[in-house]
Amino acid sequence: MKSVDLNSEWNIVSGDDRYECDLPHDVTLNAPRDYSCAFGQLNGYIPEAYATFTRALPQIKHGDVVLVVSGVCGYGDIFVNDRKIGVVSGRAPNAFYITDELTGSHNELRIRLHTSPAMSDKYLGLGIAGGVSLYIADNDVDIEYNSVFVKTAVASGKTYADIAAVVYNRTDTAKKVILEGVIKNARGKRAGKKQRKVTVKANASIDVTVRVRMSNPYYWSVDDPYIYTAELAAIGGESEEITPVVKRFGIVTRALSSARGLYLNNVNTKLFGAYVSHADEALGCASNYSNEVRRLRALKAVGYNAVHLVGCPTDAMLDACDDVGMLAFVDLASHLTENKTPLDGILEEDTAEAVKSLRNHPSVVLYGIADDVPECYDRNDGHALIDSYCKYIKSLDDTRPVTVSTRELVPTSGELEAAGCKKHVFDNAAAAINAGREKGLFETLTAGAFDAVDVSGFNYLYPLYETETTKRDRLAVGARTSSERAFESIDATEKNDRVIGDFNDHGIDYPGDGKYGEIINTEGDIDSICCEKPQGVYKRILLGERNIAYIVTLDPETNEPVNMWNHPRYLGQKVEIKVYTSGDVVALYLDGRLIGRRLAGKINKHIASFTADYYPGTLEAVAYFKGVECARTTLKTAGTPKTIRLTTGDKNLSVGRKDLGFVQIEVCDRDGNLVPYAMRSLNATVVGGDLVGFINADPMLRKNEFDCCPAYGGRALAVVRPDPGETKAVVKITGEGLLSSKISFKIKN
Repeated sequence: MKSVDLNSEWNIVSGDDRYECDLPHDVTLNAPRDYSCAFGQLNGYIPEAYATFTRALPQIKHGDVVLVVSGVCGYGDIFVNDRKIGVVSGRAPNAFYITDELTGSHNELRIRLHTSPAMSDKYLGLGIAGGVSLYIADNDVDIEYNSVFVKTAVASGKTYADIAAVVYNRTDTAKKVILEGVIKNARGKRAGKKQRKVTVKANASIDVTVRVRMSNPYYWSVDDPYIYTAELAAIGGESEEITPVVKRFGIVTRALSSARGLYLNNVNTKLFGAYVSHADEALGCASNYSNEVRRLRALKAVGYNAVHLVGCPTDAMLDACDDVGMLAFVDLASHLTENKTPLDGILEEDTAEAVKSLRNHPSVVLYGIADDVPECYDRNDGHALIDSYCKYIKSLDDTRPVTVSTRELVPTSGELEAAGCKKHVFDNAAAAINAGREKGLFETLTAGAFDAVDVSGFNYLYPLYETETTKRDRLAVGARTSSERAFESIDATEKNDRVIGDFNDHGIDYPGDGKYGEIINTEGDIDSICCEKPQGVYKRILLGERNIAYIVTLDPETNEPVNMWNHPRYLGQKVEIKVYTSGDVVALYLDGRLIGRRLAGKINKHIASFTADYYPGTLEAVAYFKGVECARTTLKTAGTPKTIRLTTGDKNLSVGRKDLGFVQIEVCDRDGNLVPYAMRSLNATVVGGDLVGFINADPMLRKNEFDCCPAYGGRALAVVRPDPGETKAVVKITGEGLLSSKISFKIKN
């Protein structure tokens, strides 16, 4: 089966705008925001929008053709030669058999999409986050689209790759075919090969597995993400050209212990992660491999080993998880029912395509049926629905555990009355919840849902980790926990062997779902330009980083922690200072004068608190562990903005991989100290590429010009797409009253 990439030369029409672009693409990324649109405050003030994506299809002489659209942002219809062939919705791959729709040598594909703020409380984007491909089966005997599944097994001390697939025969006679499986290591060298002869009956298909013994096997892990490639080809059909199906995979063993939790590669493993939105302030919903790597590396630097994704991620995100070494907990859907009606047809179809796209990725460690499911209380016959979907997921992939998650809901009057509560007890929501707790309603009502899955999913319920897992003798995962209770939830997870992980809500600031008046949610450990926030440093300490100290002050106006000793309006007034540290005692100095010593350690949640009069100078914190100095840090009053400092994670950009260059911009004083109060307007120019994004982390960002952006917190971010015809891209950043700065990227074609 051959594949044809259709990600280039698309014609886009959105309102009065008409232009050409490549995929992935989000139409609403730089669209004007309407601050009066209905529901707009939920998803970043993006009004209802429509877009049409059109391009010509390549000429196909013969064979069965499957069209696959992945990462759809919004909802809409798909047309071939102006004939509607289906609807597209959800991020899971959408597959359409279009052989009968193709006529002659000229065929056109059109995808018409729309989105509305009322559709979601998060930024949806509008466009295609993944890509579009054709899969062409021009051989009478071939491998069915998306059927290849590589499992690994160890037997008698030997490691095998079991390459499973569905092989079909479209002729009226039985056919003999040779299936050849080849395994290649990360360097592209052959690590195993095996052939198997099978006979496929006329007009039929069979399930076949080719077992390939692997030489010198290397396991995939968070610390060593080793990737193999499996190639499977059907030899013996009518076609002279044999195109193998290629899948990336890794060797990972997964097991659950009722007493000890999750084991990966025979090592007891706790999942410490965070929810990550598919949307990104820099690129919107367009999923780019280099951007996904950048985001995952930032999360890994915090100390996380896993991410929680809701909805099927793109191949770019999955490949990034595989390559960076980040485990993925994927909720296959955002909800199970709509207006009390089960989403049986749509959800089952999306689930099948999602699981097939996920199951070969070694980073995927846990499937969730859906995110934050009220059906766990058996509403809308939820228990039966959950049980059926769990069994369906396992029929597609039995190598990973399945969970379903819910929070503590306000009990309905019927639920409370059935438990024996009187009406006067639950006159309001708080009273209803308390009455339900007295009757143990959460345990009773969710039992059927949690009995159907391998792991119970608790949302914001860390106090129940011990009691619920003990009562029910089952495993649990903190699918969502509040950052404000990070110390308690992480501590409860570490203490309880039956809790396999804890996922903070959330890891990176993302567009939409913010407070009223804000276009992004700002509760992450990392801001929207991927800079670590104070709470990210705090998470590093909670997740085990040692020999660290970090000074923050509470902004006198907002009471938010900031890594800044610049409060000129409060000269001589009291300012609260906190030191996050892995030590147990902290001594704090201002210009060498001792302010005081305070206890930190676990008893004070690793925070030492001080109060001092504000005067410009240098704060210095010295942390001690058991009487021995373990960390020392300073925080200086920044001077007047003078210079611009530019940094980037990778200066080599691959055109073939569609890499983007990300330039972190910092406004500094003459001594090179970041000036966190700097709001100077910055301008960007690019030679050898295009500027595709220029943003800061301001949750209320307002911009009038694309190539101009103010600094926020002294920082900004420029995103560059390299020109394929150049060998170098140069980015220059200027600002009023600032010395300009340049940074260059090497372009590899």
